[in-house]
Amino acid sequence: MDPVIGIDLGTTYSAVATLDSGRPVIIPSRAGARLTPSVIGFTAMGERVVGERAQILGDEAPDRVAPATKRFIGKRFSPALEKAAKAVVPYPVLAGPQGEVRIKVAGRVMPLTQVSAMLLGELKLDAEAHFGRPVSKAVITVPANFDEGQRQATREAARIAGLEVLRLLNEPTAAAMAYGLVNSFQGRALVFDLGGGTFDVSVLEMENGVYEVKATGGDTQLGGDDFDARIVQWLVAQVPDLHRDAVTKDRVSMQRLRYAAERAKRTLSEQSEAFLSLAELGDHSGDAPDRLCTLDTALTRDFFETLSEPLTTRCLDVCRQVLAEAKLTAQDVEAVMLVGGMTRMPLIRALVTKFFGRPPVTGVNPDEAVALGAAVHAAELASRHGQTLLIDVATHTLSVGVLGGTARRLIPRNSPVPASAKDVFLPGRTGQTQARIPVYQGESEFTDECTKLGEVVLSDISVVNRAEVPIEVTFELSNEGTLSVRAVDTTTGIAEALRIEARTTLSPSEVDSLSKEQAAYSEQQGEKDKVQALQTFPRVLDKAERLVRLLEKSAEENPSPEADSVVGQVKALLAQGRVAVKLGDTSQMAEVTRLLERLVALS
Repeated sequence: MDPVIGIDLGTTYSAVATLDSGRPVIIPSRAGARLTPSVIGFTAMGERVVGERAQILGDEAPDRVAPATKRFIGKRFSPALEKAAKAVVPYPVLAGPQGEVRIKVAGRVMPLTQVSAMLLGELKLDAEAHFGRPVSKAVITVPANFDEGQRQATREAARIAGLEVLRLLNEPTAAAMAYGLVNSFQGRALVFDLGGGTFDVSVLEMENGVYEVKATGGDTQLGGDDFDARIVQWLVAQVPDLHRDAVTKDRVSMQRLRYAAERAKRTLSEQSEAFLSLAELGDHSGDAPDRLCTLDTALTRDFFETLSEPLTTRCLDVCRQVLAEAKLTAQDVEAVMLVGGMTRMPLIRALVTKFFGRPPVTGVNPDEAVALGAAVHAAELASRHGQTLLIDVATHTLSVGVLGGTARRLIPRNSPVPASAKDVFLPGRTGQTQARIPVYQGESEFTDECTKLGEVVLSDISVVNRAEVPIEVTFELSNEGTLSVRAVDTTTGIAEALRIEARTTLSPSEVDSLSKEQAAYSEQQGEKDKVQALQTFPRVLDKAERLVRLLEKSAEENPSPEADSVVGQVKALLAQGRVAVKLGDTSQMAEVTRLLERLVALS
């Protein structure tokens, strides 16, 4: 079977995983890291850098990197969004041709789907280096509270990266799958997922491989970046009055403050106090050194928790809302699972323990749980073994817009999917020959505060009296989140149907152009990776030969059928590896490497 992968496309860090002998495992990057920073950038020579290299570049040239772009993917540009972005990211956000958000980095204006495609493409290359062959199918996770526009933008990014999306899986659900498999947990669980840019909460019933989501909710503008921003605000207040205005207007200075804030936050997870020392803050547009200043200060864990109180209050508000929609109390939850790097903070762990009356469960790395769960689901979708079953819910309310600008709900949020609902509507006025049925997504009762997904147009109707022309509208929502709408004039039987799919953010020609650009980059990098594999694999065989000698000596001193079996397996892999070197077969090299690593782990 062709390899399939699970991808956690995170705001701060991303990860890729696969199923190996029935267990989900993280695929390390080609540099050997288990997590990839969700940052892209361009050097002064125009070279694209992704992940850790981009993160390092950001320390020197913040105007050349783009972190945390997931916060804006699939959103519409607005002045309010532009203002909010200035507090958390170093790059300007701009309006695209379709009203979508684009960013400017290293002098380039880029659509956010292209940035996400670069990240997905890097994870795809890591997986291909791991397997030694092409990888094209993936389950990709998204925040549970992502709307259809954000989900469609993620699909678009995957297409540009050359990936077929088997399914977009909600992040808390993915984490629950990982916890359930690793810990063999059964019962009612709540997933508390606080990442770099988003916060999600889901309540699930888990039993015998069945994962039934009871309710889900979240805040797509609440995450680690916002905790960092609170520290940055505090630091700015300590800058001398003479320099403060220049510092707040200078992108280099503000990015240095953000990096310092993140480091201090991480330090406070381990220690009670963090010391911050920042130099050359101020106006970097000129050469005058008197425009720059230094800042030396200390932040205690207690004061940081005070600074963070508005954000932790928002976290608990989401928990209360989701529990209420699941018709549960905090005491009804049997296990609380923490997901996301922010949950490592003592503040969050203490908050959860106090609110739920029990400490959170452990067993899976909170930074890796989402990717591991995505790998579990990807393997299930690819093999169709039926070992796990996911019963999900609608993450947003679906409505019909009616007179007066209000929305009449047909499928409420957290309805189990697949779901169907119908209602009867009357034409707006007498004499009309067609009826437009607008479809909205969102929780507000007013259509201008919701997202319009599309509309069904029912033509050739004759309205003499409104009350005599009832129109029946039926919504059908699939497991995949696809909405089908059907409208019928019950007096004549005239009907129209529409399959609602979120509009793409880019034109087909731009998607095609970006796909070709990404494919060319991936091909070039793939050739480099192949050369690297051919150079490093002989060292793997050298280690295996030394291992054989050690195992043979051990088998002589402590003879057993098991010891002889392991020696035989390693020798067989050595022979397979030597053949792979002669043929230049990177797929076989990768397989030999994985099997050797597994044997070493078991022996």
